[in-house]
Amino acid sequence: MLITTEPNAPQRSSRGFTLVEVMVSALLGGFVLTGVLVTNLQLMRSGLRITQYAEMSTQTRRGLEQLSADLKSASAITWNSSSDITLTIPTSAGSTRQVTYAWTSATQSLFMVVGASSSVTSGRVYLVNGIPALAGGAAGVTFSRYDRDGNVATTDLATKRVRVSVTASRSAKTAATATDTAISATFILRNKPTS
Repeated sequence: MLITTEPNAPQRSSRGFTLVEVMVSALLGGFVLTGVLVTNLQLMRSGLRITQYAEMSTQTRRGLEQLSADLKSASAITWNSSSDITLTIPTSAGSTRQVTYAWTSATQSLFMVVGASSSVTSGRVYLVNGIPALAGGAAGVTFSRYDRDGNVATTDLATKRVRVSVTASRSAKTAATATDTAISATFILRNKPTS
């Protein structure tokens, strides 16, 4: 009977990982964790920007819709400045009321107030917030007026159309500023007689 023996297989060390293996795996794990954290941060910032933009866009649209309804029903307009107008609006009782729409650098908002003066602070309804002054100090909201033929109007009596330009922005500490420029359609003052 022939007995054969196999050569002994080399035995592995059961001591664990070497220091180099642990350092390499820690470095690779750090890279993966950094990538995950950076991606998460970018997604959060992007979500915040989208939320700010949606809020700003909705607020601007609602403010312009309110202004549009009053402009379309106005029977008279008083041009106080390029960022301040007063409308005379008929009421259901057959009388009229005055409403002023204005923007000031102090409020950085488009607001509406009952009466003929934008300096009145009580009763203000803020329609669009976050409208800073533009570069060079220009107003963040401007009204442009035109006559019935589309030419620039120079008097209240000749004014038949109004265009509104709004530049709104939102910012937060963790995200870039979201800016929206909304130039409304030209609103026709349907109830206002022209010269």
